[in-house]
Parts: sequence; structure tokens; C-alpha cells
Amino acid sequence: MTMNDGFEMVPLSEMHLTRIKTNIEEGKSPKFTGHGKLYVGNISFSSTEAEMFDLFAGIGEVGDVSLVRDDLGRNRGFGFVTMRSKADGEKAMAELDGYDLHGRNIAVRASNS
Repeated sequence: MTMNDGFEMVPLSEMHLTRIKTNIEEGKSPKFTGHGKLYVGNISFSSTEAEMFDLFAGIGEVGDVSLVRDDLGRNRGFGFVTMRSKADGEKAMAELDGYDLHGRNIAVRASNS
């Protein structure tokens, strides 16, 4: 098996590069995303990770955004946002649960995982 067999090198997004840089500066693992993992439901199928990042960044520092997608790459209407601090996660739940995004009221809850 060689490196070219079934693997594709993809550049990291600006969000991930910034998170890694911040983690290193704070003496944390580069993989650290945060303490406030949230489930976000009822997301419009047209919403993107970038839009979710921008929305939650208005509340506090975002560590990661992941929208769940089907086999064709379409947004399935829910995902996860990790806030870097638990306090920002709680603030996001309080302020964004029921927020109208593209005509849908998103549900923001603490994640089970």
C-alpha cells in the first residue's frame, strides 16, 4: 500500500488552522476543540458549516462545527458545534435555541456525546 492508494490530502480550513494555533499558544493539544459540545437540530438544508460557525462565534469562541451529511454530501438538518468553553456552550444554548436561521427555528441542546 502506498500513500496514493485511497487517500486524498486535503488542506485544513482557516477555522481549523486558527484553532490549532490557539491551542499551541495556550499549551493545549492541537486536537483540542473545547468543552461545550452542542447538538444543533432543525437546521435548514441550505445552511453551511461557515454560517453555523459565524452564528455561534457571535456568542463565544467556536472550536469546531460539523454538519451531518448523507451519502451524497447533503446536509441532513442537524449537526454539532463545540464551543471552546463550557460557559460559552451554556450561553449559546440560552441565546440560540429557537433562533430563526433561513426560516427554521434551530434547536440547540447539550450533546449526549
